[in-house]
Amino acid sequence: MSELFQTRLQQHLRRMLRYLRLVFNDHFVIALMFFVGGLGLAYSNWLKTLGPQSTWLVYVLGFILWAGLGLNHVATLLEPADTVFLLPREHDVHDYLVRAWRYSWWLAQLVQVVLVGLTVPLLMIVDQITGWSLLALLVTQLALKDAQLTLSVTRLYQIPLKLRRWLQLGNWALALVVLALGLLITPWLSLVLALVVAAGQRLLHQRLWPTTVIAWRDDIKAEANRMLGIYRFFNLFTDVPMVQGSVKRRRYLDWLLKWLPRDQQHAFGYLYTRGMLRGTEFSGLVVRLTVIGAILLYFSGHGWLAMALDVLFIYLIGFQLLPFYKQYDNIVFTHIYPLTTKQRLQNFQRLLRNVLGLTGIIFLVAFWISNAPLAQVGILAVINVIEIYLLVTWYLKVRLA
Repeated sequence: MSELFQTRLQQHLRRMLRYLRLVFNDHFVIALMFFVGGLGLAYSNWLKTLGPQSTWLVYVLGFILWAGLGLNHVATLLEPADTVFLLPREHDVHDYLVRAWRYSWWLAQLVQVVLVGLTVPLLMIVDQITGWSLLALLVTQLALKDAQLTLSVTRLYQIPLKLRRWLQLGNWALALVVLALGLLITPWLSLVLALVVAAGQRLLHQRLWPTTVIAWRDDIKAEANRMLGIYRFFNLFTDVPMVQGSVKRRRYLDWLLKWLPRDQQHAFGYLYTRGMLRGTEFSGLVVRLTVIGAILLYFSGHGWLAMALDVLFIYLIGFQLLPFYKQYDNIVFTHIYPLTTKQRLQNFQRLLRNVLGLTGIIFLVAFWISNAPLAQVGILAVINVIEIYLLVTWYLKVRLA
C-alpha cells in the first residue's frame, strides 16, 4: 500500500507541476510581484497606525487563526476504481491513509507557519507577545492543526453520523477555546491544552479505526471535490479538461443585449456577447481579475505603482480573453455563415473593446476614490485609452496570426 500511494503521489505531483508551469508564467509572476508588493506596502503602512490600544484586533486575529485551521485537507488520492480493487485489502489500506496523512501534514503545517508569521507583527504591537511566547503560540497552532488532520483521517472510516458530528463540532470548539486562552491569558496555557487535544485525537483514532471499515463512497467523493477545487484554480489560467465551463440563463443581463445591433453584419458580435454573458468560464475570469485589480488600485494608493497595476491588469484581462475568439470554431454552423473573417474579427474587437473599456472605468473609479489627484486620474485615463486601443487593434491581430 505504501508503494501504491508513492506511485500515485508521483503521478499527482507531475500533473500539478505541469499545470503550475502554465500558471506561473512570466505575466502571472509579474502580476504576483506587484500584488505581494502592494499588499506588503499597505500592511506596513497600516501597522504604523496601530498601538496597544487597538485591543479589538486581538479578537480578529484569534478568529483568523481559528479559521485558518480549515485550510488544507488530507489528500487521499483515492480513485473510483478503488472500491473494487482495494476492497479485498481494506484493512491494509490503513497504511495507505497513514502515508496520505504524512504527506498532507507537512504541507498543512507549512501553511500554518506562514499564517502565524503574517500575524506576528500585529501580535507584537497589539497583544504585546514577544520572544518565546510567540514560539508557544506557533506550536499551539501546529498542534491544533495536527489534531484536525488526525480527525480528518478518522472521518474516512464509517463511524456513526452522530459521533462524526460531535467530533467535528468538539474539535472546532476546543480549538476556539485554546486560541482564546492563548491570546487573552497566556500562550503557554494554550500550548499545553493544544498538545493534550492533539494527543487525545490520536489516541481516539487508534481505538476507532481497527473496529470499523472505510467509507469508500464518501471518501472518493470528497477527494474528487478537493481535486476539482484545485483544477478550477488552474482553469483560470489555462484549459483544464477536468473542468468544463457551465452555462447559466442570467435573465437580469438581457437588457445589455438590447444595445446590440441585430443585423447580419453583427451576427458574431451577438454570438460573442451572448456567450460572454451566459458562460461562466470567461465571464468569471473577467470579474475576478477586475475585482482583484480594483482592490489593489484602491489600497496601493495613488502614484506610479497604482498606474503600473492598472496597465498590468488590463493587459492580463485582454490576454486571457483572446482564446474566446475561437470558442465556437467546433460548431459547424459558424463556418457556413455568409460572413467574412474580417467581419468576425471586427465583431470580436468590439466585444473586447467594450469589456476592457468597462474594466478601465472601474479601475479609474477605484483609483479616484483612493484620494488620487485629478491630474493623475486624467493621466491614467489617457494611458488606459492608449493601451486598450493597442490591445484591440494591434496586439489582437498579432496573436491571432
